[in-house]
Order: sequence, then structure tokens, then C-alpha cells
Amino acid sequence: MSLADALGVGPGAVVSLVGGGGKTTAMFRLARELAARGLRVVTTTSTHISREQVALSPAVVATGALSALGPLLDRHGQCLVAGAPDDRDRVFGSPPEEIALLAARADVDVLVIEADGSRSLPFKAPAEHEPVVHPLTTHLVPVAGLDILGAPLDEEHVHRARHAAALAGVPEGVPVTEEIVARVLAHPLGGGKGRPAGALLAPLVNRADDEGAAARGREILGRLVRLPGVDCALLCSMLRPDPVLERREKVK
Repeated sequence: MSLADALGVGPGAVVSLVGGGGKTTAMFRLARELAARGLRVVTTTSTHISREQVALSPAVVATGALSALGPLLDRHGQCLVAGAPDDRDRVFGSPPEEIALLAARADVDVLVIEADGSRSLPFKAPAEHEPVVHPLTTHLVPVAGLDILGAPLDEEHVHRARHAAALAGVPEGVPVTEEIVARVLAHPLGGGKGRPAGALLAPLVNRADDEGAAARGREILGRLVRLPGVDCALLCSMLRPDPVLERREKVK
């Protein structure tokens, strides 16, 4: 299944991705899928991405200078809105007021936003100032990579490890389990933090790149759909042409 179908994304959607373990790749994969269907998609970040990640978009327009956006969307179907790299090679995206303007444009069908950072780690919990989820968000997608399982819940392996441990109700340093991942992804102060009223909460468990990882991912999905607030959960491998291996609805 495609990401677009699994999430039910169509015209008017504003998708915010948070967490770690492949959310930038997921953002551009979703944009590519939607553009292939004839929709015009803007990608951006409400925080920052790396200079290398900018190259994943076929077109880029500078934040605050959107006059070229329409022609680029006509040509490519998708376009990243981003600023210039700073001295740490961080590329910042659109401020909240520009995101609102982008969402209101007649020539933009879908907006996909990376709404926090993870230091390239596969699992995280948000700090007090995170994430930067725009209030227009219709789909909130917290992401975690299966490669975190078995690693210590510490700052070397988990971004904001102290916060993740507190949300999961476990000590720092314990091995990360399926239950810990599910609790943090579904927690209203974890993966669900900043969720606007009415927005779909769809945790995405990523990097199910072999059968062993997929089996452990299915265990996380089974836990997620039983937790309050979760609408559906996805098991994904971005190495596949159709990245969604499984989609589960919440258990009522």
C-alpha cells in the first residue's frame, strides 16, 4: 500500500511528521506519491532539515520568496520551501504564518511538514519546546525506526532519552522494547503532542526491512491500536515501491 492511501491523504490535507527513524524520507516519499497522482504538493519544515536532505526534493523555492512556487509545482508536482543553510548546514523552513498562507493557496493541494528534529536517531520524545505542529494539521504522523529495539534508552541511541523514559514509565538505560516504543508514540505528550482537535493520529513504525523486523513491528502495531488516541498505525519499509506493509485500525 502507498503512504498516501494508508493515511487517506487528499486535497486539503496538512500532514505533520514528528519523531525519528525516517520522517524526512517519509515526507518526500508521500510528496512523490501524491505528485504522481496529479496533486501539487509543498514540503517544508517548521524547524530545520539538513543541507543533504534538501537534495531529496526535485525543486526548491526560498521561504519568503514564493513567486516562483506556482511554475515549479506545474513543472514538478512538488516543491520544497526552505531557507539557506546556516553555518551548521541546517536548513530552516517556513514560519507558522507562511505555512498558513501555503495551505490557503489555490495552487497547493497538500502540505507536508517535518515538525521536529531527532539528531538522525531512530527514536525520540519531544522536549518542552517541541514539536512545532501547525494548528492546521489534519494528519499527525509520529515516526520511529525499528532499529531502536534492544538498544539502551540513553542519549546515545534515543533523542531526549530522559523524556522518553518518563513517558514510558521506565528507567533510563533499559533496553528499548516494543511496549516502550508504542507508549511513547501514542502518548499525548509524546507522539501525540501538539495534535490539533480532529487531526488523525497515525503512528508510523519504519524500517521493517526484513521479516524479523516486520514481526517486531507488527507487535508494536498491535499495542498501538489498543492505546487511547491512536486512529491507525502503519508498518513501513521505505525500501519498497509500496512502502506500507500493514495498516491497522484502532481497536474500539
